[in-house]
Amino acid sequence: MLAGLDLDLPPGQRVLLVGPSGSGKSTLLRGLAGLLEVADSGERAGRVLVDGADPCARAGTVGLVLQEPGAGVVSATVGRDVAFGLENIGLPPDQMPPRVAAALAAVRLTMPQDTPTHALSGGEQQRLALAGALALEPSLLLLDEPTAMLDPENAASVRASVEELATSRRLSTVVVEHHLGPWLPFADRLVVLDAGGRLVADGPPQDVLAAQGDALLAQGIWVPGYEDPRPGAIPPGLFTAGRLGANVVALDAADVTVTRRVPRLDGSTSTTVAVQSQWLQARTGQVHALVGPSGSGKSTLMLALAGLLDTDDGTVRAHPHLLAGHRDGSRNPRDWDTVELATSLAWVPQWASSTLVAHTVLDEVMTTSRALGLVESEARERAHRLLVVLGLDHLQQVDPRHLSGGEQRRLAMASAVVHQPAVLLADEATVGLDRLTWAAVMGLVEGLRDADVAVVLTTHDEAVIARADRATALTRPSQPPARAVHRRPLVARCGPLSLLAASALAIPAGVVSPHWQASLALLALQMLLALLGLAAPGRGPAPRGRVRAVAARMVPGLLGGGSVAWSTWLLGGHQVSLAATGCLRVLVIVFPSAVLVQYVDADALGDHLAQLVHLPARPVVALAAALQRVHTFGDVWAEIGRARRVRGVGATARSPRSVLAQLSALTVGMLVRSLQAAAALAVAMDARGFATAQRRTWAAPARWRAADTVLLLAALCPLVLAWQWSAWPWRPWR
Repeated sequence: MLAGLDLDLPPGQRVLLVGPSGSGKSTLLRGLAGLLEVADSGERAGRVLVDGADPCARAGTVGLVLQEPGAGVVSATVGRDVAFGLENIGLPPDQMPPRVAAALAAVRLTMPQDTPTHALSGGEQQRLALAGALALEPSLLLLDEPTAMLDPENAASVRASVEELATSRRLSTVVVEHHLGPWLPFADRLVVLDAGGRLVADGPPQDVLAAQGDALLAQGIWVPGYEDPRPGAIPPGLFTAGRLGANVVALDAADVTVTRRVPRLDGSTSTTVAVQSQWLQARTGQVHALVGPSGSGKSTLMLALAGLLDTDDGTVRAHPHLLAGHRDGSRNPRDWDTVELATSLAWVPQWASSTLVAHTVLDEVMTTSRALGLVESEARERAHRLLVVLGLDHLQQVDPRHLSGGEQRRLAMASAVVHQPAVLLADEATVGLDRLTWAAVMGLVEGLRDADVAVVLTTHDEAVIARADRATALTRPSQPPARAVHRRPLVARCGPLSLLAASALAIPAGVVSPHWQASLALLALQMLLALLGLAAPGRGPAPRGRVRAVAARMVPGLLGGGSVAWSTWLLGGHQVSLAATGCLRVLVIVFPSAVLVQYVDADALGDHLAQLVHLPARPVVALAAALQRVHTFGDVWAEIGRARRVRGVGATARSPRSVLAQLSALTVGMLVRSLQAAAALAVAMDARGFATAQRRTWAAPARWRAADTVLLLAALCPLVLAWQWSAWPWRPWR
């Protein structure tokens, strides 16, 4: 919320915008970018002009990097994501590669440009978002905490890149940061907002700091030259002595290795090592800091330690007294059920929105206590006291999804610790916090430590590291040598239009098929064609798991076919032939999609629809961006499931009812996250000129190849055969 703000930025000026959490800094940046009406609600008065015109008048005039970097990912691969803004400003395709390469080099993203964007870490996504803005070479660059998720080395590199670009192009820049110190050499103007969104200081940084340093400090702004804040005091009796005592190994990770496997569109799988032979002990009565550069595996190791992720090697063991009477005596939290896990462990993820499971702030904090069967009155009293400590007590009846990012982070901490687990695992718990909220969060952390809780924090925060009892530094794991280029399946050599058309042709084939014998023959023909299409002739290793992947994608189709067969048998006089016909028709319709759709490249689909079919650019790009997000659904589903499991409301193997409740909750959670992501995606796209693009170009050409024609002819065979059988005058099945 902003209140009557007047601000004039001369060309080339570098502004550092600061203020306490919730003061409207991010809202101001969106206003400067002309994006307040894209996804935000509320009333706006006044006007915003850039170079004397509306900021939306010309694509690429303003570049904006959002606070949550993953929300700004538009395309399926790294290179195309950086090129997205260049397409919107109509840059000729032959001029895009050097601009893309220069932007990626500036932010030190060195992976191949065809790397899937959903495979990047949070810090890597932040650098990718910055690269997309830098590639535009805008006249006004807006950066919302651009280095919050980065280690000191990469953060310094990003600042140097922004400095170089601002100097070489006399670029006007507005940077939002809670920590002023690293950006002061860059800025020539300091603008300060108070908690109500009002302008309270504006001028040269050193003058503002000299005149109002103490006042800014009192507002929660990280002013350089002052000591770090001391953690806040917590109410007496909020936490009691832990059940393990002090200096006991609560969790022990020994020689843990975790690898990530990301499927590629050519049918192969990219394998990277996220954590390699790592050792870690979480001891009670200690705060243990996990530090290291972005992409070194800190978040992955924390998930493995909590039993929320499978490991490829090594062991994770918990203290026997944390087992809570586990049935088989397993000491790996991976084997515990949701209530047993929630009793002993708490996890605060990097993005706090992942943990939200309730409809009010108070219910959110009470969720785990209720799942564990704690006394309602006592749990509610602790919840109230925690909300007061974290400055959230006035928001008790607010929907937590409407909170700011900093408020959600504090809420996630309150929800995790209200029942005082034996172990707290928090991922970047202090990112984006001002001094006051930092002190409140760290007060809880040290209060838990003093109550003999084992605390593990991943962090780049020097103030947190300085107060930690122990620190473990992770390095980027060495990666296996690049494998030889895999042979591509024949269907992977086809374009997205032919893949989708071939899948669609199965629908009339299934509908026209007259009887179960015909449908069975059609399904057999489709399987034969699929085997031919999945063949990968040529040199090099063959891609693995092609048939297994198709079988996995057929599971929903088999369930649907079985459901149709059952209802047809039940309502059709118990005729087996009718039931078989209904089931096989469903399989004929869905089988080609299970084979082909995985090879549809979302970016290529947009290219083909625009360049070959000549559809309007806006709906085409929106469709491609939405399809790109489908690749992240698996990760989002898993993340929501982890959050529910560690909160004590996940499914248990002993309760079919809880499994159904879990599926329902995950589905609703996916829907809510998808709607939130759609709003953020709209802002990210328009921040790179999509809304105002007058003449859009395309980074990659679209061509119809001979393989596309062959695929369509093959897909027509079952349809022609089904039509012939339905029209054949002699029908033995009658």
